[in-house]
Amino acid sequence: MRRIKAIMMFELKRIFQKPQSYLLMFGMPLLFTFIFGALFSSDSEPKPNIVVVDEDQSTLSKALINELESKNIMEMSIENAVNASAKFDDQKVTGYIRIDDGFEEQVLNKKIPDITFVYSPSFNGAKMIEQVINDSMVKLRIVASASNVYQEVTGDSWKGAQEKITSELATSDGIKNIPITKNKELETMNNVTARSVGFTIMFVMITLLISTGVFLEARQTGVWYRIMSTPTSKKEILIGYLLAFFLIGWIQFGVLMLVSTFVFNVNWGNILGIFVLVSCLLLCTIGLGLFIGGFVRTSEQQSVFGNLIIVSTCMLGGVYWPLEIMPNVMQQMAKFVPQYWGIEGFAELAVRGGTIIDVLAPSGVLLTFTMVFLIIGMTRIRFE
Repeated sequence: MRRIKAIMMFELKRIFQKPQSYLLMFGMPLLFTFIFGALFSSDSEPKPNIVVVDEDQSTLSKALINELESKNIMEMSIENAVNASAKFDDQKVTGYIRIDDGFEEQVLNKKIPDITFVYSPSFNGAKMIEQVINDSMVKLRIVASASNVYQEVTGDSWKGAQEKITSELATSDGIKNIPITKNKELETMNNVTARSVGFTIMFVMITLLISTGVFLEARQTGVWYRIMSTPTSKKEILIGYLLAFFLIGWIQFGVLMLVSTFVFNVNWGNILGIFVLVSCLLLCTIGLGLFIGGFVRTSEQQSVFGNLIIVSTCMLGGVYWPLEIMPNVMQQMAKFVPQYWGIEGFAELAVRGGTIIDVLAPSGVLLTFTMVFLIIGMTRIRFE
């Protein structure tokens, strides 16, 4: 036991004596989280600036404008046709919507009214605004038809009925959103939380990959020969190094979790669930490092190939961007990389308010990866 402890402490001192280790282990993950998460994250994206030209100046044209404003997807202003065209030509606005004269009469006569939407070909949100205009028109035509029926039945002005119906629709609750979560305080994984989780996983994997390269480095420098000339067995050597790698990973993960909690306000979730999930993720990463080490000859080769594998699988696993934006084929392929299951586990804890029970499935998959990596890696590592 003393030999195992001595090997473990030696490796811990070796990794933390290097100043660059602190930059890689703590500085880079926090910087990446800030850049990809905090810096470019906002609750709402910039809205397009759209001008409305109301040439009809009627009750229904104003109702349409109010309906478009209520959608809150664009910054709207009212201008005449000349000013709207000039601002668009000068690229001061994204586009303009023109409601032609006779709009109200066409709606009341159950005809399709003339509405023109002018925008730049480079505006990617045009289809969304077109859909909003069409939806608003459908709603307006229904209200106008109901108002006409009201006027025919009661003899009162249709305008009063139209205003009342529109007001009722505007104040109704509409669709009720019900997030699926086990904890009411944790309803969404915002961009900062997602990127903090992802980059913590990535840089812990990179650190442990470099650490596991000590096996190849020790064989290159002849350290194995000196250690094995002592009463220390191969089993003790392996256990000592594996414990050192495990502790290095936990120290790095723990510090990053603590800092991100206070700096980025990240809620990581249930403590016991975190302990189980992180431990399984660290074991899997150690196994991956030994697996790669079994197929290369030098620690430099392991670093090059290992970083390439980790960065590419992090991209596939959802570290850099949400999996939802990827094609379905890529989403299915992501299930074959450990990072996917790590992020899934943290989503259960940090978003859905899950407990240790909820991370048993992703932890089990990570342990399966671990067994495969360790069995193949340990059979290929040579001490001599």
